Amino acid sequence: MTAAPGGAGRPGRDAMAMGAAYAAFYLAIGIQLPFLPLWLTARGLSPQEIGVVVAAPLVARLFATPLIGFLSDRLGRPKAVLVTLALATCTGMALLALSRDFLVIVLVLGATALFWNPSFALLDSYATRLARAKRADYGRARQWGSASFIVANLAGGVIIGATGQDGIVLMMLAGQLVYLAVSTRLPPLAPAPAPVTDLAGVAGVPWRLVAAIVAVALVQASHSVLYVFGSVHWGAIGIPTTTIGLLWSIGVIAEIFVFRFGTRLMNRFGPHLLIAAGGVAAVARFGALAFAPPEPALFALQLLHGLTFGATYLGMVELIARSVGEHRSGSGQALASWAVSLAMSGASLAAGPLWAAFGTQAFLMSAGLGLLGALVALAARPQPHSSGAGGKASAPS
Repeated sequence: MTAAPGGAGRPGRDAMAMGAAYAAFYLAIGIQLPFLPLWLTARGLSPQEIGVVVAAPLVARLFATPLIGFLSDRLGRPKAVLVTLALATCTGMALLALSRDFLVIVLVLGATALFWNPSFALLDSYATRLARAKRADYGRARQWGSASFIVANLAGGVIIGATGQDGIVLMMLAGQLVYLAVSTRLPPLAPAPAPVTDLAGVAGVPWRLVAAIVAVALVQASHSVLYVFGSVHWGAIGIPTTTIGLLWSIGVIAEIFVFRFGTRLMNRFGPHLLIAAGGVAAVARFGALAFAPPEPALFALQLLHGLTFGATYLGMVELIARSVGEHRSGSGQALASWAVSLAMSGASLAAGPLWAAFGTQAFLMSAGLGLLGALVALAARPQPHSSGAGGKASAPS
């Protein structure tokens, strides 16, 4: 892409700004993912209620993400959309910190997710557009989000262990305020070029792209039981909060490694094999967790997060980048995110009853989803003579 005046930027500075945006964005997520269930437990919610609360943002995402992705593309002002979403998210988190009743928590968190969750896809769309213009490397920018997640995990575990669980949502709010400030400094994008191709005009067999997105959704949904009850379970068996934070961090360290070398991995294996590798790793990771392994084994199993999440996520972003033009980049990433949210919301809703009935055996559902995702990804992989899901392959960055 040839950048228009005012959109060319300086690659080094643009890459730093994009990395800073990811780092700031994932601060709140580094608190929310491992520790929000602890806050919900402290509020007196049951396992079934926690499952509903965790699923609420995913359900909200089903409606908001495609709509806001389309709106962003239509307006042609992705930076303004991201800043507005960040401001609205801060407001929602402030209200969540004041919430105590189950129904109020569900409604407030669901409403907040209408603004927070679409930012995942739109930030990825922003980064891939910079990558196409050779102004940033997607994987290397995204790795700073993972690094920030680790910092939030570790610092959050220490702070929560010392001060208690009541401040968890306030810590999420603080992280989101940092992101709001950083998002205003995102580098400008050149106007998207005239449409050349999109999801409806991709060469080859369209079902392969759809099937690959379904595979991603299945593998990502395999994390649901861990996301909802991992920290609660580890705390219940006596693992300290600081160690819980470290367990999450170990997984993200592996994720950073995958993102760091994402371009090489993509060029060597392609998106379908990366997605399939994530599914196979999910079978091993969650199949083992179903049988309550000892604490040292948990650290080894958490390393598989680099594949179950990192490789699968890279595969998804690259598939969409190959398959849609820049004029629909936000919509494409948003629709893929929608499919993942649909699968994860269903799995999260199922996690509560399954955990209440079977305990750690609920992880067998996760292993099954990973296996199914791997099989679908392999089935969707283009044959050597096929043009595949999106024509000529390209590096993710």
